[in-house]
Amino acid sequence: MTMHNVNTLPTSSAALSNIWKNRNLLKQLWMRDFSTRYKNGVLGVAWALLNPLMMLALYSFVFVFVFKMRWGSGPDTKGNFVILLFTGLVVHGFFAEFITRAPQLVTGNASYVKKVVFPLELLPLMPLLSALVNFVIGMALVCLLLVYLQGSVPFTIVFLPLVVAPYALMVLGLSYFFAATGVFVRDLTHVVGIVSTIAMFASPVLFPLENVPEDFRIYLYANPLTVIVEQLRDVSILGNAPDWWSLLIYTAAAAVVFAIGFSWFQATRKGFADVL
Repeated sequence: MTMHNVNTLPTSSAALSNIWKNRNLLKQLWMRDFSTRYKNGVLGVAWALLNPLMMLALYSFVFVFVFKMRWGSGPDTKGNFVILLFTGLVVHGFFAEFITRAPQLVTGNASYVKKVVFPLELLPLMPLLSALVNFVIGMALVCLLLVYLQGSVPFTIVFLPLVVAPYALMVLGLSYFFAATGVFVRDLTHVVGIVSTIAMFASPVLFPLENVPEDFRIYLYANPLTVIVEQLRDVSILGNAPDWWSLLIYTAAAAVVFAIGFSWFQATRKGFADVL
């Protein structure tokens, strides 16, 4: 493990380098974080599969069978609605996994800050494995539904990593920002839950973007979920290639958000021990 003197904080570039140098330690943290979530449950890691299945069943029942909703102007079938809806929920789940845990990533690991010389830049990365596992399981369910209902998965699914990568970078930048800020503003723990809910309802997770009046759509694009939800549905369900221009702009924005979040984490980390 690469360590540094507590009085000599690493530069941002050195901290990024530390992440790669400490990748084995990060892997151990990921595995411990993931196993800790399920070790005391009777069903253990099976909950990683059961949670999205129950969510799929619940939302399908409420929106399709109770409210009898349809998806935009597309084919009016219950199966298509379920797949399109669930894909949006998978995207939001990845966001919520990071954001709701971020404010407590440093405060919940105070021993790493106060007692051990530890590469703190690894902490906001800890939820990554859980988020990725849940995302992969969710998308696997989407693919199974597609095969069952349509007989195949669109070949454009190969573009999925290109859509997810900038999204992960964006959310990771927010995670660094909230992890650092949460040390000094403890109320942030409560605020992020509200932010996560607003992010879901202010993006086309539960409804098609075309249902939103054109004058208001521009505001939804300020939401980091909107572009990714639309792009993910295109490549994984509708068989459309990504909107490369939108994806390029989103990637640039994600890089900026990550740079700001990581820089803020580096700038404030020297005060973590004093507060904790």
